Amino acid sequence: MIRWILIGIGVLALAVGGTCFYGYKKLTGGGDTVVITMAGTPERVFATLATPDSMALWMTSSRLESPTGGALLAVGDTLRFRSITVQGDSSGTSVTGDWIVREVNAPTLLVMEMRSDSGARTGVVLMRRDSLVAVGDSTTIFTTYSTPLLDSVTTTVRDSSKVGSTILGSATKMMVGVMRLTTEEEYKGLKKRVEGN
Repeated sequence: MIRWILIGIGVLALAVGGTCFYGYKKLTGGGDTVVITMAGTPERVFATLATPDSMALWMTSSRLESPTGGALLAVGDTLRFRSITVQGDSSGTSVTGDWIVREVNAPTLLVMEMRSDSGARTGVVLMRRDSLVAVGDSTTIFTTYSTPLLDSVTTTVRDSSKVGSTILGSATKMMVGVMRLTTEEEYKGLKKRVEGN
């Protein structure tokens, strides 16, 4: 009887481990870039991508708190986001984040960064680079994420601890994976707005 219980526990452990591994691979296996093509000129796509009033309509994972308006983002603008909480969530917690616009070259390039100014380390936690390329009557967006601060910490830790470096490397991949999957989902709304669907 105990043998069957141990076999059952082993099968359950394998199933849970396999599910976790599959989820991790799905999250991190897509790399750091989102690519989407939509029918529209680069000017139209860029205006929909980089105008606060438009962003507030197609972004689904967070609410843009500032700035507002119909003008294109400019270098130095700070976008303040608050995550949308699930209905019925009684914890009252939400996540805020600030993206600082670092480069704008309409209609082909938008670069933003999220900075950390707290704790022992300061620097760019996350960088987002949106590049737009005309393809016939359509426009392709390449959105790439990078993690300069975490990459720097991972390199430092690698010199002292292989395990610590592996854990930080996995956390970095997961962060980029979450951003990539969120952007893929939000770009469905962006595409509908650009194409008038």
